[in-house]
This record gives sequence, C-alpha cells and structure tokens, in this order.
Amino acid sequence: MTNLVISGLHHDTARGRSIAFVTWENDPEKKLGFVVPFGCNLDQLTNEVTKAVRDLSAELASATVATP
Repeated sequence: MTNLVISGLHHDTARGRSIAFVTWENDPEKKLGFVVPFGCNLDQLTNEVTKAVRDLSAELASATVATP
C-alpha cells in the first residue's frame, strides 16, 4: 500500500484556483500536484485530494505510452 502525505496547499488568487501538493511517505522525492476547488479549506482537503488521486489512477490505468 502506498501512503501519500499532503505537503502543501496553494491558493492562486490571480488564476482563481487552488493546488494541493502530495509526496510519497516512503519516497519524498516523488511529488504530485492536483487542482482542487478554489479556496478549498483544510476540512475538505483530504476528500478532494483522494478524489483527484483516484481520478488520475483511473486515467493512467487506461493510458498508453508512445515515443515521439
């Protein structure tokens, strides 16, 4: 099982979006950022990041890789 740790939340008021950052618990060099609802508060953050991770996982499960 892989554990992700929410390491940051950035509210970009100029662009009207928020980005949550996660790192792998066992490998902090691995990092991802996810767009979450603008102004997302800390009470909502875990649910929003979990949803974003699951959506990405489903997308990657059917992705193909090609060379340029």
